[in-house]
Amino acid sequence: MVEKDDGIYAPAHSRDGFDARQDGDENRGPLLLVVTMAVLLAFAAVVYTAYQQGLRKGGRDAAPHVTAEPGPIKTKPTQTRGTPTPNLGNKAYEPLDDIKAAPVEKIKTAPLTEEPMKRPTRATQTPKTTPPVVKTKPTPKSVPDIAPKVVPVVKAKPKVTAKPTPVADGAFLVQIAAFRSEDQALAAWGRLAGKLGQATSALKADVQRADLGAKGVYYRLRAASFVDRAGAAAFCDQLKKSGQDCIVVHR
Repeated sequence: MVEKDDGIYAPAHSRDGFDARQDGDENRGPLLLVVTMAVLLAFAAVVYTAYQQGLRKGGRDAAPHVTAEPGPIKTKPTQTRGTPTPNLGNKAYEPLDDIKAAPVEKIKTAPLTEEPMKRPTRATQTPKTTPPVVKTKPTPKSVPDIAPKVVPVVKAKPKVTAKPTPVADGAFLVQIAAFRSEDQALAAWGRLAGKLGQATSALKADVQRADLGAKGVYYRLRAASFVDRAGAAAFCDQLKKSGQDCIVVHR
C-alpha cells in the first residue's frame, strides 16, 4: 500500500502534533475546585435554612408562658347582672351570739328572828353538886304549854320567762334574728318591744327551733302575726328604720 503524501498539509516531524486533551487537563483542576466550593456553600446554606425554620416552628409549637397579673384573683363586680338574689346579705339569717341574756335577779331570804342558843363550852360549865335529899310532898304546878315560835321562811321564786302564746290568726310573720337559745330570743323580743312601744302591742313573739345540722340548733325570733303580706312588710320597714334587719316569711 502506498502512503498518501499530504504535501504542505503534513506536519513537520520536528514539531509536536496538536492534542486537545493536553490543554483540557491543565484547566480542569481550578474548575473542579470552584465547583466543589460552590456545592459546599450551597449545602451549608440549605442546612442553615432548615435549622432556622426548625427553630421558628418549634417556637410556635411550644406551650405559651403565661404570667399572672398583679392583684387579687377574683374581685367583686361593682354592678351585678341578671336577676338579683332576694334577701342576699340580710342579717336576719345570721346568728346573734353576742347578745347576752338579761341578768337574773336574785331574791334574798329574810333572816331568822330567833337566834339558836350557843352550846356552852367546858370552861363555862359549873361543877354539879349533889343537893341533900329532902323528903317533901310534891306540889303540882301548872306549867303553861310553850310552843316554839315558827318563823315563816320566804323562798326565792325562780324567774319565769313568759313563753309566747301561739297566734292562730295570720299567715305571715316577720323574722327578726336567730339565737342559740330560746331564752335569748325572748329577751331580745322584750328589748325590741320596749324600744318600739305601741308598734308591738298587738304582736306576739314566735320562736321557731331550727336544726341546721353541723352548724347546730338555732332559735328564730319572729313577730306574729299578720293577716296579709302588706302589713308584715310595713312592720319590717319600721324595724329597718330602727336599725334591725328582718324578712317577711309565710307560716
